Amino acid sequence: MFFVESYILKSLAVGKAITLTVCIATCLISHAIQAEEADISRPPRMALPRMTAESVEERDATSAEKRPASLKGDGDEGGGEIAAIPEPSSVHEPERHETVQRRTPKPVADVLSSEQSGIDPLNDPLHPPVWTASFQGVVPGLTTQEGLERLWGKALKTATLGDQIAQLYSHGVLNHIEVILKDGLVRSIVVQLGEPFPEEQVREVLKAELLKSKPVLIPDEKGGIIGEVFPEKGVVFLFAQDAADLLLVKQIGIEPVSAEPFVLRAEATLNSQPTESRRDLLDAMRLSPDEAKIYWLLAQIELMEGQVEAALVNCERAIRLDKERPAYHLTYVQTLINMNRVEEAKLYLEETLGICDRYPHEKAKALSLLGDLFRTSQEPDYELAIECHSNAIRLAMTLIDHPNETVRLAARDVLLDAHLGAARDVAWGRWENKEESIRKWISRAQEIARDPEALGITRQSKEYPLKIAACALAAQVGVPEQTNMEPYIHAVLEAGDALIESARDPILLRKYQWETSLSLYDAVQIFQLRKQYAIALKYGELAADYMEEGIRERNSDTDLYLLGRLYFRLGAIHAIGNRNHRAAIEWYDLAKPVFETILPKINPEALGRLGETLVSMGVSYWMTQQRDEAIRLTERGLKQIERGVRNKMIEESALAIPYSNLESMYRDLGQDDKADRYKKMAATLSETIR
Repeated sequence: MFFVESYILKSLAVGKAITLTVCIATCLISHAIQAEEADISRPPRMALPRMTAESVEERDATSAEKRPASLKGDGDEGGGEIAAIPEPSSVHEPERHETVQRRTPKPVADVLSSEQSGIDPLNDPLHPPVWTASFQGVVPGLTTQEGLERLWGKALKTATLGDQIAQLYSHGVLNHIEVILKDGLVRSIVVQLGEPFPEEQVREVLKAELLKSKPVLIPDEKGGIIGEVFPEKGVVFLFAQDAADLLLVKQIGIEPVSAEPFVLRAEATLNSQPTESRRDLLDAMRLSPDEAKIYWLLAQIELMEGQVEAALVNCERAIRLDKERPAYHLTYVQTLINMNRVEEAKLYLEETLGICDRYPHEKAKALSLLGDLFRTSQEPDYELAIECHSNAIRLAMTLIDHPNETVRLAARDVLLDAHLGAARDVAWGRWENKEESIRKWISRAQEIARDPEALGITRQSKEYPLKIAACALAAQVGVPEQTNMEPYIHAVLEAGDALIESARDPILLRKYQWETSLSLYDAVQIFQLRKQYAIALKYGELAADYMEEGIRERNSDTDLYLLGRLYFRLGAIHAIGNRNHRAAIEWYDLAKPVFETILPKINPEALGRLGETLVSMGVSYWMTQQRDEAIRLTERGLKQIERGVRNKMIEESALAIPYSNLESMYRDLGQDDKADRYKKMAATLSETIR
């Protein structure tokens, strides 16, 4: 536990004025504690005659990639009026990039087997050693009561505080030193300074003892700062509350190294230095393996990295240890979404929504997430989606003046996400005046992002522009007229590149590369839908550059499948739009090992689509005289479609194209027996579905 106030012991005399250097240097002595006792150990589709693959690809171009917040065309759901929205401000017109340069694509083997990079959090020589600081030879958590008396003599005053004993000592010019004992051991030491001193001076004097341990500020329940703690050393500075903004130290405390300060620092650095944050969480885990918050924070870092399986495990651990914290459940839902388990996520969130009732900012976030899930589910309900987003906005608006800064900033996060979610609801649903409505929602999100308090928080002010630009771009799928996409794309590149260039943490670097690639992929789908193939290729190749970099060290089948889909789309654009099968198979060669890796683990509902993809690829290989590979891909695709039909995940009519293609292929090779077999299967199918 952190020190909040010293125990009620009064010094018997007031020491005379002295300099800080004398006061501290004479009493706090750098002392190496026995490592065995105090240190935390560190383990070290195209056209053959009678083949009809094009229809498959045209349909593929208009369907959504299976990922969170993916593009969807207008469905057949009923329309309605959008919720009341603020009047729009001027439309955001981002600066334009002059050129877009294409880098050489990475060989897929490199993407799938990249070496680990960054610092090993368990063996970093620059990481300060973890052991409790000493004071005049006394080490909280190690020194016994007998040892204390042997080193310091008899206490000036003793008081019993429940099951603890408080003793007052005086050393030289320090006449108020409190020692707390419990069960025969020193539990803490509190040094009351004669007068407050600037934090920087105190830290400089104690640098030999603190050993480069980075402090983390300690907030009170309203978010105010009451002190700071150095986790590796168990040292706490308490600030004078009448001058807290000046950070004047009035007390110095020492207590045994514990998990809580590491968790506090990890949470403070989570979104700015996730690698450092994870290191702290690993230290905390060794100190307190049953602390639920550790696993929740680890799960958030793993989501940044795309380590979704690990994130799921850690969310489950956190919930087992503390099932009443709504934030743990919401991160679990987000993990399911990232794994493309949307229906499961929606059901779970609906069942656990009541847990959020006591925490309005968490309830607002849950409603915004639920709106996203209603929009992206297998049977989207855009009216329910926008209702949830509107409810989230109304609830969050009641919290923007909350006295606790953490709650206020969480509410602003929800306001931004819910407005952007509503813009997507309008874009993908059937509504009147869609274009104007989308502009209103996005314009309001821009106002939220420019809020002075939000701009004061580095992470939020840095990441908001990319979120807004990505949503504005993706929403263009629902705009009836073909608007100029370039400003939206350049806004994404401007915001994404700014984040990438500023990233000093490898986890953040890859996160921003990945998020930028997803938005560019949305642009590719829009251009393909509009049959603007040349520009779709331009930005598709750029998306591949970003995605190849961002996917390194990600361990997500959903993400890997999406990379394969991007490769396939680029190949399909060459094959369908340009009738260039040789160019197509250059991209298909990259897609194949991805699909081979994913195939054993793919969700049943995706089997038919992947099968159609393989069948379509087979056409281009056939057209470039790679006959064996064409047949292999077509037959393998057929098997996946058959599995999808058996699982009732795809219509039986999807079998017609591979049957027809295989009949033509084998007939051309002179293998009439196989050709006749597929012809017979096609005829039987035709009778069945007639």
